[in-house]
Amino acid sequence: MKKSLIALAVLAAAGAASAQSSVTLFGIVDVNVANYSVSGGQHVTVLTNSGYNSSRLGFRGTEDLGGGLSASFWLEGSLAPDNGTATGLSFTRRSTVSLAGNWGEMRLGRDYVPTFWNLTVFDPFGTNGVGTVVGFKAKTTTAAATNNSLGFVGTTAVAANDPHAVRSDNMVQYFLPPNLGGFYGQISYAFDESTTNNAGRYYGGRFGYGTGPFNVAVAFGKTDGASPSTALIPEVRTWNVGGQWDFGVAKLLGQYDDNRYDATTTNATLKSWLIGGLIPVGAGEIRLSYSATKLSDTGGNEPKADQWALGYVHNLSKRTALYATYARVSNKDGSALPIQASLPQATAVPGIAGNSSSGFDLGIRHSF
Repeated sequence: MKKSLIALAVLAAAGAASAQSSVTLFGIVDVNVANYSVSGGQHVTVLTNSGYNSSRLGFRGTEDLGGGLSASFWLEGSLAPDNGTATGLSFTRRSTVSLAGNWGEMRLGRDYVPTFWNLTVFDPFGTNGVGTVVGFKAKTTTAAATNNSLGFVGTTAVAANDPHAVRSDNMVQYFLPPNLGGFYGQISYAFDESTTNNAGRYYGGRFGYGTGPFNVAVAFGKTDGASPSTALIPEVRTWNVGGQWDFGVAKLLGQYDDNRYDATTTNATLKSWLIGGLIPVGAGEIRLSYSATKLSDTGGNEPKADQWALGYVHNLSKRTALYATYARVSNKDGSALPIQASLPQATAVPGIAGNSSSGFDLGIRHSF
């Protein structure tokens, strides 16, 4: 009897060892003082968050299934530590389950879309804070139905209405395995889950090559609009390319982003580009960029904006950093894009057509 019990215990231990699993609690708390102002208009100073990295709370885990196969989950939500709001339990930043092996990874759930990866990876400011690439601000700023993404009152109301500019629900993705000599990629498809039309259905992909100091990637995506397409729910087609070269003394980054919005009554094209750099200085890093964007619609409107941004990050440790950023947006030809577009206080200071907008972040980031 004792021998049988010992044998069962050994078998149970062996089974546990062959199916090892781990669960990790992780997060980022980023709080900063920010000032937003518009030339000839309003200004405001706020305590906000996510000026360097997006504040978040999450859980992730992996189970080794043996034979090179593993299963994993990732649940991550947003935090607003400046006011104590914790929407992290909704896990809207990422909510996925995966199965991976030497053949690659299948991932199901809400996640970043392929085209967003190029915008954030090849932006020195990582699409966070006032230094965020101006094209991304134009894509994600909140606008009224009579305004386009550059805040210009005209005939186009489509550029701020892409539900898949950053993330998508209901997505099935395949990722290439990491052992392809520097080549990487993914294919993504999101169900519309609609019984009447394909409004909201999305598909896209991203493919790149990164080895040593060099990294470059191209991505594409398409969002189906309403049937027929309308100004508020247009068909959106996006492609972009980005790259980085690490020279040792500095990293050079660049990107180009092209978005086409097709609606029943009017169409529009939003084009943006950026060139920037990261310069290590002792325990810190200087960040700088210049970016520009222009929206053209069939009504003959062509509002445009450009931005330069300069920042510094000082690492107190591997997990804690102090940072400061200053940025200035110049609006032209009717554009009224505010400096804080796409940020937590996006509506604090509205832009004025043709006027410049500036702002700064001064904060602390701690990760765990």
